[in-house]
Parts: sequence; structure tokens; C-alpha cells
Amino acid sequence: MKPYQYSIPEKYRQPIRAFYGRDVVGTLERVDYVPETHLRIWYNNQLEGYAPHHHAATEIILVLENNYYVTVNNIEYCLTPGDILFIPPHALHTIKSTPGARFIMLIDFEPVKSLMDVKACEPLFLMRTVCFRKEEDPEFYQTVRGYLDRITDLYFEAGSMWELFIFSELLKLLADTAKYLFNRTAGFSADKTRNSAVNYEKFAGLLNYVDTHYMEDLSLEWAADYAGFSKYYFHRLFAEYSGTTFRDHLESKRIQVAERLLSAGQGQTVSEIASAVGFNNASSFNRAFRKCTGMSPTQYRKLKETSDDHGISRSLLENEPPLSP
Repeated sequence: MKPYQYSIPEKYRQPIRAFYGRDVVGTLERVDYVPETHLRIWYNNQLEGYAPHHHAATEIILVLENNYYVTVNNIEYCLTPGDILFIPPHALHTIKSTPGARFIMLIDFEPVKSLMDVKACEPLFLMRTVCFRKEEDPEFYQTVRGYLDRITDLYFEAGSMWELFIFSELLKLLADTAKYLFNRTAGFSADKTRNSAVNYEKFAGLLNYVDTHYMEDLSLEWAADYAGFSKYYFHRLFAEYSGTTFRDHLESKRIQVAERLLSAGQGQTVSEIASAVGFNNASSFNRAFRKCTGMSPTQYRKLKETSDDHGISRSLLENEPPLSP
């Protein structure tokens, strides 16, 4: 057994030991959250990297020692000690083999996505990759780092109501990060001007509507009219707000729902799921699904079925001495 497997500091060993390793079939990883919870955090110092994979969890990487090389959707990030990377759900990513230590957090934000403000800020950094580096903005970096430090302390201390306390920190992290990103835009800056407040309210209302009506024919023209802007001004504002286009945001939302339906095992065909989430035909659905996940809907479903029904392919993320019975 390799020496690094027993080098994890005692205070960072899994406090809740019902953990068996990574469950990966093909590129699809089914996250092994702490039982009956929505997260799992590791102190990771293993030497092996990770082949291309994706999962339903938001992944947060906080580098502690040495450089760490992560490629997300074909973009490589060279992370130095202290850097923080947010990887959105189902983004195909690869991690190179490298020595060092880092915290890896896998978090399911679904329990809080019914909140209007969470839906509104979702396009800002829960649906795209964001990297925070100390040298770019030391003051805000320290804000984000402070939240993550408190979250890791709460997790490894495993005190009473630890998950609730962690999600209270996560919600404050979401709010402060969204406010920070708004401050960097002209149309949504948190300068308390009436225009920026109205713009935010309009976009929050629009994104909440899209969250429950994604299957409808929601065109750019419709969205601009709903928000009360001209088509071209809305197109610019939405890109400023989210870093993407309205069409791409809507497509990503539909694919997220399709992934849940393909995993549910309710007997729907791929064509039926395509129609249910708002695609006009199976070919456009297949193309969009492959762009978002790196595989076809049929491949995705087969991998889920293989994982659920025929055992699991595991590679240990944290190798600890076995527990005595």
C-alpha cells in the first residue's frame, strides 16, 4: 500500500466513516455523500489524478500545497496554493496527477434551489466555472476563504447539526459571491441605484419563471419582453449578468432536468424525455446533451443503469486503514 494513504492528518480523516470510494462508470460519477446528507468533503493528498468525469454535485477545490492542474470543459486551470475553483454540476473535468494537498468539496445545492435568490444567482457561478485567486482581489478572496475554512472546520468537527451549520455558511457564501459579481457589472452593481435594483428584480423573476417553464418555447424575444427590455439590450444584459447567452442558459437548464429523468428509471424513452424538457426533436436533444455532458443520452442512461444494477467501479479517493468491527 502506498505511503501517502496513511499520511492524512488525524483531524482531517472522515468523521463519518460510511465511505467506500469513488463510484465511477465511464465518465459518470455517482457521488458518495455522507449518508442522508447532501455533501462530502475530503482532505485529499493522493498522487493519482482523475480521468475525465462529471457528476451532479458542485465541486469546490481549495489548494493547500503545490500546484494542481484541473481541466474543465477543455479549459486548463493551473491552481497554485490558496486558489479556489468552483466547478458546476456535470461539467466534464480532468485532474492531473500531482503531489500536494487540497480540500475537495462535493455539494448538492438542490435543497436550497427553491429559494428565489438562489435561482437568480445560479447562472453566475453554479452553472459556470469560477476561479478565485488571492492576488486578483485580496479582500474578497479572504471572504470566500473564510467561509470555506469555517465549512471544513464544521465538517471535520462533526458536531451537532453540522450539515445545517454548513449550509448556513454556504448560503452566505452564495449571497456574498453573487453580490461581489454584481458589483463588477454596470447593469447590476450593488450601488443601491434604482436601475440596478430593478434590473436584478426583473432577472430574478425571469430566472424563476424559466426554472419551472423550461419546457416551453422560450425565445430570446419572449425573454426580453418578459423582462421589459429590447431584444438587443436584453441580450447584452444577460451576457453581462451570467457570462452566457439566454439560449445557452435555457439549454443547460433543460439538460439538467433531462439528466434527472434519465436517472429516474421511469421507462420514458429518450425521445419522450427530449420532448418533456422542451426540445423539438431527438437530434437537437442529443447534440445539446453531448455538448453539456460529453456523452449521448443513451450512453448516460446505460452508465447509470450499470452503476445502479450491476455493481460499481470504485477507485479510492481517500484510503484509510479499515475500521475494526
